[in-house]
Amino acid sequence: MTAVVIEDLTKYYGKFKALDGINLEIEEKEVFGFLGPNGAGKSTTLNIILGLIRPSSGKVVVCGIDVEEKPLEIRKRCGYLPENYGLYPHMTGRQNLHYFAEFYSMTGDEIRRRVEELLELVRLSDAADRKVAEYSRGMKQRLALAQALINDPEVIFLDEPTNGLDPQGAAEFREIVKKLNSDGKTVFFSSHVLAEVKEVCETIGIIHRGKIVAKGRIDELSSGVKIAVQTIPEPDEEVLKKFGRVSYDERFAGGSYIVEAEKDCRIEISKALIESGYVIRELHMMEPSLEEIYMSIVG
Repeated sequence: MTAVVIEDLTKYYGKFKALDGINLEIEEKEVFGFLGPNGAGKSTTLNIILGLIRPSSGKVVVCGIDVEEKPLEIRKRCGYLPENYGLYPHMTGRQNLHYFAEFYSMTGDEIRRRVEELLELVRLSDAADRKVAEYSRGMKQRLALAQALINDPEVIFLDEPTNGLDPQGAAEFREIVKKLNSDGKTVFFSSHVLAEVKEVCETIGIIHRGKIVAKGRIDELSSGVKIAVQTIPEPDEEVLKKFGRVSYDERFAGGSYIVEAEKDCRIEISKALIESGYVIRELHMMEPSLEEIYMSIVG
């Protein structure tokens, strides 16, 4: 089932077109990575999905609900961690969560139970009674995520969630996101940090200048393949050039020739090398990095 449907979404700020007819579908129980440089339209898209601003045209449906028709209903069923979250520094972590829980229709016992569950989830049980002003950046980020989860949302929207975190803090946050997904939550992970997206997302959408320029599984978005080749003796490049562009990479032990081909042609390369008298030491397909995929699409 589809959790989020975006149809022909357009947004103008004066004469500036921030979003240019974007279309997206995000399936239930997936972690979807929303990629794009700063100013590409990521935050505008998020704000429209959550009913915080109105689109100039187009339609957004979340959990089967039209956002423009029932924006308050969307906020009851979704969680949102903005890039600039708001916590009360003079209150403890536990007090912050109790305060925000009171905005929902929950009894006192439900609030207490939910707050303790979330403190354990975000690994702040031991620091729950310390004032937030004493928290590190990573602890504040995890507490803000707990705040976004108070209402047990079906879909969770994260806007640049690891921005400013040190490597350990980012790793801890990613583990929590993976746990939420394993519990059946749909996660919309908006970021410009490619390494973070690859760690937690299988499906991504790339927005550039207000347009969706690519969407799909990371392994489906690469154009062509790279095949690393090592032989004894070193191969004549002319043998390899029949299959694609050839380069040499010294980062591999002993160095490898890299064939950039349109498709996986390892069997054909192997046959050509053996017929030419070479002994094959290494012949494997290299997975493209997310950076390479991103730059091949956005340029």
